[in-house]
Amino acid sequence: MEKQWLETEFLLKNGLQTVFVILFLMTLRYFIARYIRNSENCWTSQQRLRWIGYVRNTFFGILLFAIIYIWGEAIHGFAVSVFAIAFAIVFTVKESLMNLNGALVRFRGNSYDIGDRIEVKNIRGDVIDMSLLTTTILEVGRGASAHQYTGKRIVFPNAILLTDPIINESFLEKYYINNICFPLTCSEDWKRAKELLLRIAQEECAPYIEQARYRFRRIEKHRSLELPSVEPKISIQLPAPGIIHLYLKIPSPESLKGRLEQIVITRFLEELYPRGHVQNAES
Repeated sequence: MEKQWLETEFLLKNGLQTVFVILFLMTLRYFIARYIRNSENCWTSQQRLRWIGYVRNTFFGILLFAIIYIWGEAIHGFAVSVFAIAFAIVFTVKESLMNLNGALVRFRGNSYDIGDRIEVKNIRGDVIDMSLLTTTILEVGRGASAHQYTGKRIVFPNAILLTDPIINESFLEKYYINNICFPLTCSEDWKRAKELLLRIAQEECAPYIEQARYRFRRIEKHRSLELPSVEPKISIQLPAPGIIHLYLKIPSPESLKGRLEQIVITRFLEELYPRGHVQNAES
């Protein structure tokens, strides 16, 4: 009878401690996340999402260790059955363990972070949340030249990271290399169009080109890589008889993701076709 009472007291005590720890950590996490969301500091939305994700994962780890500490004595008392219990746990939560391994691979390899644009398993978009089990992205249109959001929110398990390659388009630290195609016909003055396009690109890049050069040099030094030039550049291709494609390579800061392409295209069309006769290029 006394033994049963001691076991009941032990379970009740540890259960109350566990509930207290969970409520305390959830409350603390709520207020910290609320402070981050409402903070008037010079944080971008991506930085806020990144810190909220860090806080959530940190508190989850603290909770896990706290539960192990509280119930450590009980776990030790059942040492004989540990292997059987462990086997049963592994069998029942295999998918969750694979997701945790995927999160570990992501962390150790620094595969991506909140705000990065990634592509995995034909899924492409901007990372808005990361947990120990899943990654959430806002989908972007297919193709490296697409920058428009589709309005879809996609959540995929981290286990994908164990079997599929990850394409991180934000590898260049806050800068992207945009590749924009401008189709022309051989009857048009393509030399003038090339000069016009290069001038527009240089003018639009002028406010941040020095910072982009600095970023690229830092990546080359830290990672022992040789990156392509950050300067705007135009290459010419002939995809079909009578057709000329001008391919513009232009660096873009994260803050102008997608918008810079529209600015350059609009200026190019307005100056190349001042009367708006764009269809003449197709005739």
